[in-house]
Amino acid sequence: MENKNTNMADQFVSRRRERAIIVGSTVLVLAALTIAGLYVSNTAQSQDLILQDMTGIEENLTEDSFPVAEKEAEDMQEVEDVESSTVENPGRTGSSASSSSSGSKTSASTQVTSTLQTTDELTADGVSEGELMEEDVLTEEMLAETVEEMMYSFTGDGMIWPIMTDYEILIPYSMDKAVYFTTLDQYKYSPAMVLSAEVGTPVFAVSAGKVISRYWDEETGWTYEMDLGGGFTAYYGQLDVSSMEKAEDTYVAAGDLLGYVAEPTKYYSLEGSNLYFAMEKDGTPVYPMDYLGQE
Repeated sequence: MENKNTNMADQFVSRRRERAIIVGSTVLVLAALTIAGLYVSNTAQSQDLILQDMTGIEENLTEDSFPVAEKEAEDMQEVEDVESSTVENPGRTGSSASSSSSGSKTSASTQVTSTLQTTDELTADGVSEGELMEEDVLTEEMLAETVEEMMYSFTGDGMIWPIMTDYEILIPYSMDKAVYFTTLDQYKYSPAMVLSAEVGTPVFAVSAGKVISRYWDEETGWTYEMDLGGGFTAYYGQLDVSSMEKAEDTYVAAGDLLGYVAEPTKYYSLEGSNLYFAMEKDGTPVYPMDYLGQE
C-alpha cells in the first residue's frame, strides 16, 4: 500500500513539473516574440506598443499572480499526511487493514483527481485555461501584424525600378501643366509616368507593400493598386491579367515579380505597349522620380 501511495505522489509531482514546464515555455515564447518585435521596430509608436506587452507579461509573472502554487503545496502536504497515517498503523490486519487501506487509497485518489481538475480549470490569475490560451493567440497575432506592417512601412527611399529593360518615357508625369497624349490627340494632366516596354516585359514591385486590389480600368488596363505604407500608394497598369498572380491582401517584397506587360489599351494604341506607373501620397499624385531616383 505504501508503494502505491508513493507512486501516486510521484505521479502527482511529475504532472506538476510538466505543467510548470509548459507555463515556462509559453512565457519564453511570448518573450521571444516580443524581443523580435523590438528588434525590427523602426518607429517609436511600435516600440511603445511592444514595451506595453512586455510590461503586461512581467506583471502577470509576479508571485501574487500564482495562487495555484500555494494550493499545490497544500495538496502535497495532504498526500504526505495520507502516507504517514498508513506507515504509523502497520499492525492492522484482515478486514480492518483492508478497509483502512482501501479508504486511504480512495481518499488519496480523490485528492489527486481534485487537484488535477483544479489545475486544469484554473490558471495563474484565476481564469480558465481556454481563455488564457485565447489571449495568448490574440497577443501573437497582434505582434505578427505589427511586424508585417513595419516590414512595408515606406519611408520615401530605397525604391527600385519597376522594369529592368531599356525604356523611353512616352508620357511624363505632369500635374502642373497639360502634356500631349498622341492617341487622344489632346493635352491633359498626367498623374503617372508611361514607360515604353515590349509586350511580355517583367514588371517588379518597386518597394515592399500589400496588394489592395487588382482591377480593370478602361484607360490603364489590368492594374495593381499597392499599399506601400506611410500613406503611399503605387499603381502598376497595362499588365497581362494571366500573369497577375498576387491576390488581394498579399504582402510583397521589393523586387517581387508582379506580372508582365500586355498589349496597350485603346487610349495608348499609338504610343505602343507600355507600363503605366503612378504614385500617390495620402490620395494626392506625386512625382515617382522623386523616389525612384536615377536607375
